[in-house]
Amino acid sequence: MRRGALSLTALAVALLALPATTRADSLEEIFDRANHAYFQGDYEGAADGYRELHGLGVVDPDVAFNLATAEARRGRYGTAIQHFERALWLRPGDEDAREGLESARAAVGARRANAQGEAEVDEGPPLGEALFGGLSRDLLALLTLLSSLALFGALTALLFVRRESVRLGLGIAAPLMGLVLLVSGAGMVIRNGWLEEGEPAVVLAERVPLREGPEAEASERHQAREGQRAWILDDGEDGWLLVRVPSVGEGWAQADAIGAVRP
Repeated sequence: MRRGALSLTALAVALLALPATTRADSLEEIFDRANHAYFQGDYEGAADGYRELHGLGVVDPDVAFNLATAEARRGRYGTAIQHFERALWLRPGDEDAREGLESARAAVGARRANAQGEAEVDEGPPLGEALFGGLSRDLLALLTLLSSLALFGALTALLFVRRESVRLGLGIAAPLMGLVLLVSGAGMVIRNGWLEEGEPAVVLAERVPLREGPEAEASERHQAREGQRAWILDDGEDGWLLVRVPSVGEGWAQADAIGAVRP
């Protein structure tokens, strides 16, 4: 649980979207009240406060982390996993959030094992996320820009330089810069979700039917479990989402049972 002040970036973004009568100190007050409720053991009140900040447009990794922690205390592990994932998306490499995520996954697995004798739950991120999840999108963009400039410079210099020792150095540097450009570019593609088939999400409820169509009367295709990863493929009408859950299948689920990772 984090007690620090909201980041200046989060406050600025939120205030741009709020009426002029809403002040930065009121957002801080909500954050402080939520933190106070948490330390008083009122985890529901704390979670409500952090959700209020989300509703006011605050996008902040500490708010996401604190909400996840409060929800884990309430035993709402699917929601905790959703917001630990969000905290990591907002602040890659956050070890506290990663540890909290692993603990929430373990807790939902243990609860399932105690209740039903099975504990199948997602244990780790996809390969691309594991490779690049600790690098921010800004850092990857900077590496891509610098490596592309360095590669262009090396190739251009090869056209004009005549000294063999310098040409040899440029000939070694150019492929290395090309490799850095390839890797950082791939990281940008993965971290920005440009190849993803939908919006990353988490199953929030213990059992979520995936139906043939966006209505309660539609036949059930599959059943997803709390804490599992999902991809939101389409927003339907009347509170339904078309989702795909890896290793389970695809179908329509009620929107309140699926939580998007990205704000």
